[in-house]
Amino acid sequence: MNLQQNNYSKSYKKLLITILLVLLFTTQSATDIFVPALPVMAHEFGVSSHQMNMAITYYVYAQAFLFLIVGQISDVLGRKRTIVIALFITIICTFLISESRSLENILILRIFQALGSAGVYIVSRLIIKEVYAKEELLHVTALFMLGLVLSPALAPVVGAFILKFLDWRWIFRISGMFLIIFWIICICLIRESNTNIQLHRMNFKLSNLLNSYYIVLKDWLFIRYVFIVGGTFASYYAFITMSSYMYVQEFHISEIYYSYLFTLIAFGYFMGNKMMSYLTKRQYSPYDIIKVGIVLGMLICIMSVISYFLSANIMLFMILITLGGWLTRLATAFINPPIQVGVLHSFPKHSSAAVGLLSSLQYIFAAVGSWSVGALDMLPSQSIIITTIAYTLISIAFFTLVKKKDFA
Repeated sequence: MNLQQNNYSKSYKKLLITILLVLLFTTQSATDIFVPALPVMAHEFGVSSHQMNMAITYYVYAQAFLFLIVGQISDVLGRKRTIVIALFITIICTFLISESRSLENILILRIFQALGSAGVYIVSRLIIKEVYAKEELLHVTALFMLGLVLSPALAPVVGAFILKFLDWRWIFRISGMFLIIFWIICICLIRESNTNIQLHRMNFKLSNLLNSYYIVLKDWLFIRYVFIVGGTFASYYAFITMSSYMYVQEFHISEIYYSYLFTLIAFGYFMGNKMMSYLTKRQYSPYDIIKVGIVLGMLICIMSVISYFLSANIMLFMILITLGGWLTRLATAFINPPIQVGVLHSFPKHSSAAVGLLSSLQYIFAAVGSWSVGALDMLPSQSIIITTIAYTLISIAFFTLVKKKDFA
């Protein structure tokens, strides 16, 4: 543990991870909270489901780009200031979306709204690296990533209830109100952890930034990391994008019951996270932990193929496809945190660039998954099956190219 990390008390560390987790949930909910309203919004604006899905795709692509620069911005501005500014912009865009009268306006605002989630996602992990000791990182990172679990687990339920009693515009208005609360909490309680701001400002050069990306991107281990985690992200985001159309329109399930199903699926990550933490305490290597997620991926592919041939039995078909979505989240919990920590350890001198580039590329995978599932001219359930198999096989294939020593 270095001297800087010794400056933080246990009570502050507990408070900090709680705040960062809540911030991650609050900002990531911008992806999930309005998913139950997608069919309603498509009808109101007179657009196709594929066009309406662009509200997710644009957001994810914007995140992917912002991941590349927000870490470096926090190097020269400070971690806390970067998060505060990013959240403020997100708050303004969230309220503007609630008053928008066209899909085109929403798509533009979604690009800027993504700054909050990108800032929290990247800068929080840099804060964690600076505040917590090396032996705490995997556990704390896994705990932080619970924000990604809570968002798809709870946000669609909240969105569905708001939709039932009000309308989709109030989904964004209420989201904006909560963002304001946590923005104030962030200002009051988070301490600046970047002690080298002046040094970063003096040394900042665009050429150095590009060189850092080049050093990270040319590393073959990094490429394998990207494709392993990217395949799981693409698979799940394809499910997120098309699931409301499948359950609500194809299977004729109400938005409320759909949100319950989505919550059940999303909590697969929570269970996987708990199991991953248990294996970590039992001294399982990162390679073996990721291998569990890959084995689950193989099971998902087998189940997806079986469900495709059993589509005539609607009840059995729904159970299999829902279980497949649940297992996808479970597998992600075993794959994502070890790779996140692995990247930080593999590139200690270029951690901002490595974290940003990994996040950017995995969210590009997510955006491609979101786009491709809507582009397929099939029933929603069939589109989900095809994309699940395709993207899961990518993760499996690239895992076969790594060895246990690569994750040391």
